[in-house]
Amino acid sequence: MAGITMTNPYAVPTTIDDTVLTTTLADYQRRLVDNVYNGTAVLRMFNENKRMINGGASIVETLIKEKQDDGGFYLGADVLNNTQGHDTTIVEYRWQNAYEPIVITRDEERNNSGDGHKILDLVGTKIQLAERAIRDRLNQAVSKPVSEANRLIDLETLVNTGTLGSIAGATNTFWQSTVTSSGAFATQGLTDMTTAFYGVSSEANVDNPTSFITTKVIFQKFEQTRLPLERISNTLTANAGFTNLTFKGSPVMYGNAINTGLLFGLNMNYNWFAVDSATDLVTTPFITPTNQTVKVAYILWRGQVVTNNRRRNFKLTGIT
Repeated sequence: MAGITMTNPYAVPTTIDDTVLTTTLADYQRRLVDNVYNGTAVLRMFNENKRMINGGASIVETLIKEKQDDGGFYLGADVLNNTQGHDTTIVEYRWQNAYEPIVITRDEERNNSGDGHKILDLVGTKIQLAERAIRDRLNQAVSKPVSEANRLIDLETLVNTGTLGSIAGATNTFWQSTVTSSGAFATQGLTDMTTAFYGVSSEANVDNPTSFITTKVIFQKFEQTRLPLERISNTLTANAGFTNLTFKGSPVMYGNAINTGLLFGLNMNYNWFAVDSATDLVTTPFITPTNQTVKVAYILWRGQVVTNNRRRNFKLTGIT
């Protein structure tokens, strides 16, 4: 005879199965009207240059640290050099983790339990809020130094002359970006950008900065320098301002979280997000803690900002 499974009469009744919630995490799509978050231009720029890595204790890149000079010219039976210097090194970066919880309380379950779609709306809203929160957190951490001990490498640290990863820039000049103290953008901004541009470029049109990113205020000052180039496109409309700005053919953007007075010239051929292939904004199943009447899942991310050619980037500081 088949056994009979007894249900614990003292168990707290649930409103919706954890499996349904977890499935909803993967399937639900809903547009919220966002009244809080700003754009994440810096995060988007690095996400467009993302490299997936399958785990590992750290992120390691091999670098050329000095020119090789072991050969030469010879004639006839001249003796040739058969030794070689140590012209390469490695830089090691530590993984960092970020998370955002998706929490549904029992009160929320009961308040949304009347019709089938209500709980789906609730879960969808929670998912969208968590996604916006973690993206904003990552964007903040990449844009400027944050106070948390475990944090991403930010632009100010990446484009600098001090220690980055496992290499001390102060004692290794090949591991230094160009940092220029600037001033009033109206009088010297374009000159400083041009000087720094060629300072970090390999040749006139080789290995140049591919993106420029700054604050909204400086972006507007840059736009003001372009206004004399405006043209009226027809006799009916005179359009003021630009929606797309470039410098030497590369886009100029602004980030909402970049610190005051800074402008970065970045060669994104050498800067990217290294992201763990199994932890790229993944969601965990819902679980119920033993001491709370809630269900919780997490959005998880594991990665780091990485460069293997720091000297191809520049930074202007103190812009007014």
